[in-house]
Amino acid sequence: MSQLATFLDNLHSDTRQLSAYSVLQLKQAVILKVLHLLGWDAFDISKVQADHSAGGITVDYALQTPNSGMIFLHIIKPLDDATREQQEKIVKLAAAENVRIAVLTDGIHWEMFAPSVRGTLNEKQFAKFNILEQNADECDHLLKHYLSHRIAVSGTAFNRAEKICSERLKKKNANLSTALSDAWASVAQEFEPIFVELLIVETKRLFGTEERKEVVQKFFTRFLSMTTGEIANAKRIKYDIADTALAEAWSALSIQLEPLFVELMVMDIEKAQGFIPEKESVTAYLQIHRNLQEQALDNAKRLKAA
Repeated sequence: MSQLATFLDNLHSDTRQLSAYSVLQLKQAVILKVLHLLGWDAFDISKVQADHSAGGITVDYALQTPNSGMIFLHIIKPLDDATREQQEKIVKLAAAENVRIAVLTDGIHWEMFAPSVRGTLNEKQFAKFNILEQNADECDHLLKHYLSHRIAVSGTAFNRAEKICSERLKKKNANLSTALSDAWASVAQEFEPIFVELLIVETKRLFGTEERKEVVQKFFTRFLSMTTGEIANAKRIKYDIADTALAEAWSALSIQLEPLFVELMVMDIEKAQGFIPEKESVTAYLQIHRNLQEQALDNAKRLKAA
C-alpha cells in the first residue's frame, strides 16, 4: 500500500474526527498532506498558491502547472445539495479563469470537474469518491490519476478529464436525440384526439370553415406518420395540395401549443428515460419540426397556385 493509500486508510478509520474538522483543520491535517503525497511542494508559491483570489472569490488552493493549466482545490462544507449554488460558483469561476480542473471537497467527499466543458455542473464532473465509503486504494488511484504533480504538469490529467466529459456528452446527445423522437411520438399519439379537436377549432378561426372531424383525423394521422417512427428525422414532411388549410392551421396551433409540448415531452422523457432534459433542447427539437412544416406548407401552396 502506498503512503497516500495508507494515509487515506487512516482517515477512513477515524470517521468521527474527520467529519468534525473545521476548514482550517482540514487544510492542515488533510489537504496539505494529500498534496505533499501527490508530489506538490506546498512551500513553493510558484506551484501551490494558498488563498488564491479571483473574481472577488478566494479559492483555497490554486495548483500551478506552467505549460498545461491550473487546478483549483477548494473546501466546501458540507459538499452536498445544500451548497450546490456555492459549488457552481467556484466551477463557473474556474471556467472564467481557464482552470482545467476544479476539485471540491469537504474532507470526506471529493468531486472533480472539468470547468471548460459545456453543460451543467453534473456534466462537468468527471470523477468523485467518498473516503469513508470507498477503499483507500480506489481513492488513491483517482487522486494520483488526476492530481499527482507529474501527471498534472504533463497535461495528461487535463486530457483525461476532458476526454471523459466529451465522451459522456456524445453519448448523452445520442440518447437525447432518440429520447426526443420517442417523446414526441408518445405525446402526439396520446393526445391525438385533443389535438384533432383543437385543429378543427383553429381551422374555423383562420378560415371560417369547419372541417369534418374524419377529414382532420385523416390529416393528423398522416402528419404523425411523417414525424414519428425510427426514421422520422430522415423524412421530409410533404403535404397534399388539399391539405394546405389544415397544414396552415396546424402550423399556427403548434406555435401556440409549444409550451405545452415542451412540458409534456420533458415529463415523458423523465418517466421513460430516467433523466430530465434541458427545456432548450426540447424547444430546439420542436423548432426543427416547425421549420419542416413551414417548408412543406410553402411547397404545397406553390403547387396549389401553379
